[in-house]
Amino acid sequence: MVAGQGRAGGSLSAVERWWAAGLVGDGGAEGRPDWAAFAEEASAAAPEEAVAPEGDHPGLSGFEWVLRPFTVCAGERLERGLSERARGLVEMTAVRDDLERYLGGRLARTAARTLVLELYEARSAGRLDGEDTRARFRDFLGRVASRRGLTALLAGRPVLARILGRAALDAADAVAEALERLADDHARLTAGLLAESGGDPGLLVAVAPGAGDGHRGGRSVMLLRFADGTRLVYKPRSLSVHRHFNDLVAWFNELPDSVHLRTLRLLDRGDYGWVEFVGAAPCACAAEVETFYRRQGALLALLHLIDGTDLHHENLIAVGADPVLIDVETLFHPPLTGTATEDPAAGALHDSVYRVGLLPQLLVGDHSALDVSAVGGGREAVSPVVRADWADAGTDRMRLVRRAGRFGESANRPRLADGGPIEPAAHIEALCAGFRAGYKAIGAAREELLHETALLKEFAEDEVRVVVRPTWVYSTLLDESTHPDLLKDAGERQRVLETLRTDVLGTVLAPDLVDEEIAQLWAGDVPLFTARPGRDHLWGAAERPLAGRADLSGIARVAARLAALDAVDRQDQEWIVRAAMATASRAPAHRPVGDRRTRTAERAPEPERLLSAARSVGDRLVSLAYREGPRSNWIGLELLDDRYWRIGPMPADLAGGYTGPALFLAQLAALTGAGHYAEVARTALAPVPGLLDALRARPADLGAVGSGAFSGLGGIAYALAETARLLDDPEIGSWASAAHRLAGAAALSEREYGVGAGVAGGLVALLAAHRAGGGDEAQETWRDARACADRLTAVDPTAGGRGFTTGAAGLGWALLRFAEAEAEASARPGGAAAEGSERYRLAGLSALRAAVGGEPDGGRGPGGHGGAPTDDGPADEARASAWCGGRAGIALAVLDAPDALEDPYLAAWSRRTVEELGRDRPAADDSLCHGEAGLCELLGHTAVPEARPHWIRRAGALLASVEETGARSGAPDGVPHPGLLTGLAGIGHGLLRAGFPERVPSLILLQTSC
Repeated sequence: MVAGQGRAGGSLSAVERWWAAGLVGDGGAEGRPDWAAFAEEASAAAPEEAVAPEGDHPGLSGFEWVLRPFTVCAGERLERGLSERARGLVEMTAVRDDLERYLGGRLARTAARTLVLELYEARSAGRLDGEDTRARFRDFLGRVASRRGLTALLAGRPVLARILGRAALDAADAVAEALERLADDHARLTAGLLAESGGDPGLLVAVAPGAGDGHRGGRSVMLLRFADGTRLVYKPRSLSVHRHFNDLVAWFNELPDSVHLRTLRLLDRGDYGWVEFVGAAPCACAAEVETFYRRQGALLALLHLIDGTDLHHENLIAVGADPVLIDVETLFHPPLTGTATEDPAAGALHDSVYRVGLLPQLLVGDHSALDVSAVGGGREAVSPVVRADWADAGTDRMRLVRRAGRFGESANRPRLADGGPIEPAAHIEALCAGFRAGYKAIGAAREELLHETALLKEFAEDEVRVVVRPTWVYSTLLDESTHPDLLKDAGERQRVLETLRTDVLGTVLAPDLVDEEIAQLWAGDVPLFTARPGRDHLWGAAERPLAGRADLSGIARVAARLAALDAVDRQDQEWIVRAAMATASRAPAHRPVGDRRTRTAERAPEPERLLSAARSVGDRLVSLAYREGPRSNWIGLELLDDRYWRIGPMPADLAGGYTGPALFLAQLAALTGAGHYAEVARTALAPVPGLLDALRARPADLGAVGSGAFSGLGGIAYALAETARLLDDPEIGSWASAAHRLAGAAALSEREYGVGAGVAGGLVALLAAHRAGGGDEAQETWRDARACADRLTAVDPTAGGRGFTTGAAGLGWALLRFAEAEAEASARPGGAAAEGSERYRLAGLSALRAAVGGEPDGGRGPGGHGGAPTDDGPADEARASAWCGGRAGIALAVLDAPDALEDPYLAAWSRRTVEELGRDRPAADDSLCHGEAGLCELLGHTAVPEARPHWIRRAGALLASVEETGARSGAPDGVPHPGLLTGLAGIGHGLLRAGFPERVPSLILLQTSC
């Protein structure tokens, strides 16, 4: 039904208590609310008859036209509310147009879902006139924009009227307030911040509301422009924290060996303030770019030490060689009660330099990733967050669709005058140098900062913002709660907002914090919470203390951090800086670049030297571990979807989780007898029982976790079983049994089929468990393994490419392993017929042939992860020869798979490939996945004894690398991290395999030690 037909008549005020359903509970007992009065004024201002303008109406412009009565009334309210003194400083027509333009877009977005539904109903009923879709759309606009139509729309959905009225009232009042304050401070501003214009800058000719999130009744940062072009920033909050930050920077700039930082000029007026406008400017030369990153590193050190956070790409401007921070409202940020974690690595990362927000932080979606940090963010990119958008806008076919939005470029990254933005990954050394300089300078002067001056104490009563949830959570709620079904009765919308009380949107907060969140959302604001650095309380918008509070005041926490500064902490923080910067690398994952080593060896390296090198890697792992009570963990670099690197506390999986380092340390402990390796291995595995209990309680999650060998329960179970045997620990063994049972259940429902994260990996892990087990449990494991094998025979083995971890090579290898076990079982008394094993054997051989592809002499053969040949030169060599998806992994699958070498075609291809890879130049890193350790696994396989000379040379190169320059990981820039496939644990394991192949089974082949 089109608004205006069969509903309320021409006067909204004539409908008795039409607004009551727009209030929660008995909120209407005190009479008509102000938003209802405004909505009545707007509907009365609508024309009796409305005719939409001819032409197209792109985007939501047609809906902006429909809601003109709201924006016009808001503009009139602004004019009525201004004093004569303020009017004298303003070009009223231009400023009012700016307000109405801003408000029109905001209101149209709010009402769009409802108006599109009305449009659909009218079109479906055949009530729209016009010869084409655009004409019928204009007819709809005219109907709903009439007084009768707008009255019916608002009366039928009073919650929509509430949202529109509240937004219009607040926007008009916020602009009026800013203009009155401009009049109050005009003399001070012309003598100070505006003095550079040469005197009076003339009338205010433009105002841009909404330059930040709206808080406290729609108040937001505004950008002002005067007649002479001068610009000014208005902030509707106290700037005392920014003023005191400027004082702190001035002190910092005077320290010996410090790095000079630029601040913003400002005028603090108590409840609000004015800030100079700064625009981005290019660097004059490459040396200025280096200076920029050195200064940014020093700024990072200062912000880390005073608990700054949420400093994303919109809060920093690159002005030549200066990184200029334009917003410091989140200094002395408290940890919230209820957000503590039992994971020591998570706690360490939360308290680290990473928390500041300047370092790269990826928001990863299904098809893209977005960096929102001040260092790496600000690129033009597709958002990984899918939001509501509109297809066929301006026609009667207009409808809601879900699309990824786009982000434009920000001004946070430096650029040269004759080029584009600079890639931050190329300036890591300058960033780290600045960080070290800033850290050391503050450390040397901390006594002065803590005791001899009042610099920190000056912050005590400043208002700082506390971010209790990401802003996108609130934005999404405000957007999604404008669904038409939620706008007829406030109780329906309230139920949606109440999801904040659950864990669906993150951490469950204290009840009064959620009450405050919901109240501010009803006001149309992004919820705002504040703290005072000198106290331990948290406040809401109503300036009342709330339940959420920190154990210490912000100043006390910062003082404790300053007192703890030392060389070890600085090195830890610098590692986090480098690891975070690695995630900003533009190089594709699994394709490391850089100088290749040329070191080789003529003799097999001595086992003692290999063990010593492995111990050095193990000691590094121990030093990188964070320990809290009975639990240890590491901060690691995780490779997501073979495309993105993410820094975070290590999860449980074998590839990049804590089970990988734990298993390597257990191997090292078994060889050396050193108890500290075993201790760290045990404490690293401490969270496993809780993880298994959680999965047992939620079996529906098993399919998502998967049974894979490296990214699923299969690998976790394998690591637990091996660690239990190495450490002779029955308790860990019991966890392994439980993990194997869950892996079997996960394999039945997951959709991936590869070794890394799918059914083939689960199959191999279950076979390993079956060989080690006995009794009823072994029978159950065997049933699960056979079910996995049956699933693999029914799929296209090349669907995931040709490689080992996701493709045909891994599937064929797993099936041939099962075929061998099946044949052994059938040979026992009472065993099944051998025909079953033959079926699996043939399927496995077929998959391996598919993985090998062309003729053995047909070029380089299968290439990277997709299996296609590679011809991009040296940058692709690591990918093409990688274990994970290239020729090394395919050849290893053929060599290790039972019966595969009986196929002449496979045997010839694998031996030729081994010879080619053995003669290749050294790999770009030392990792298992696509580096020297993985190639050594291939070249040292007993199935190709003729590869021994190549193995000697490559194993010697691996040892020399670790001894001379330290283990080089497969992460961007070789940043050392703990993981198994691309990190230190795998490199250490590779050294042990080279020295003690009989005692140390291969982890990438999931061999067992029994």
